[in-house]
Amino acid sequence: MPILSTMGLKKIYVADASEDGQTMPAKGTAWKDLGDVYQDTCTLKDDDPETTEHKSETSSKRIILVGETNTTLELSLMDPDLELLARYFGGEITGGSGSRKWIRPRKLPYKEWAIWQQPEEGLFVGCACARIIPKFEINYSSTGICLVPMTVTYQAELQIDESMDDPTKA
Repeated sequence: MPILSTMGLKKIYVADASEDGQTMPAKGTAWKDLGDVYQDTCTLKDDDPETTEHKSETSSKRIILVGETNTTLELSLMDPDLELLARYFGGEITGGSGSRKWIRPRKLPYKEWAIWQQPEEGLFVGCACARIIPKFEINYSSTGICLVPMTVTYQAELQIDESMDDPTKA
């Protein structure tokens, strides 16, 4: 029996979240490549859940209640083009080929996404409803590059699929 391990990052896919916010969109052309993720910046992690501990005064009885667990995906988008900037920050691209312009709005539009992370090997991990919060980080030096750090906050349950291969192919 082969050993299945989940490691590395091959690609991240995004699509508009479904109306109910719980169902993954169907495979097909609605799924798009998130963009190039800068090496060693992608981390999926859970926050510590809120816990409440109740203790008895008269016995050793204890009751520990655990709240919801918030999951986030943190990464940096590498050297994005105008289409990717408009997709995640909002705003519109104007002008013709070779003279296009994009103006970043001061406030991000509210947009919900579905997301799948494809590893080099192993299990796809995703969420049917997530919020992507991008920001700029440009280092203007001889070794600098334009990065867009993103925090992807899962707003629905984390999903793991061992049979998923490519959400862009129906």
